[in-house]
Amino acid sequence: MCLGAQAKAANETARRNYKYQLQRRERDWQQQLSLTRVERIQYDKGLNASNLQLAGIYADIQEKQGELIGESMQADEENWKKFLQENTGAKMAASGQTGVSARRAQTLDLAKYLTDSSRRGRAVTKASRELQRQGSKAAGAAASQQEQMFAQQAFIKTPDLAPPQPVMQNVGAAAFMDMLKIGGSIANIAGMPIGDSTLGGKIFK
Repeated sequence: MCLGAQAKAANETARRNYKYQLQRRERDWQQQLSLTRVERIQYDKGLNASNLQLAGIYADIQEKQGELIGESMQADEENWKKFLQENTGAKMAASGQTGVSARRAQTLDLAKYLTDSSRRGRAVTKASRELQRQGSKAAGAAASQQEQMFAQQAFIKTPDLAPPQPVMQNVGAAAFMDMLKIGGSIANIAGMPIGDSTLGGKIFK
């Protein structure tokens, strides 16, 4: 029997377990770092996609506003031409009819033209406000989405706590104790009276 063998075996087992725990901790940390890099890449891609989507919505809103204004201006031009061509007061003046009646007819035609223009302006303003509300809603949704994406990867990851180092047994002390045990056993055998020795269940004196 090797003195201190149990202590040596226990120390070797503790060293192997400690080494395994360190390797496992390092592997888990590297895996966390890899996942973090993937999360950052996904966050950047999601952020760019969200900004592009919002930019597309703004572009659509501007295009619709431009179309509304263009349609309103085109309609106003057509109405102005119509006013000039079908103005009752102007026709009366051209035919030699002047006076209060002609001026009144001309005033009524001008009032109708201006009223129609004002209504178209109000319609354009109302539609523009609705488009602006849609843009604000899209901006709020994009901001909320980006905040959620940021929250998913904002936490700073840290490795797990290192395992405690094993407490090794004193091999020298264990060997000394084993030696004492062996010495004690030998002493007990040597000090046993011959007359009290037993063999085969029989006592010899």
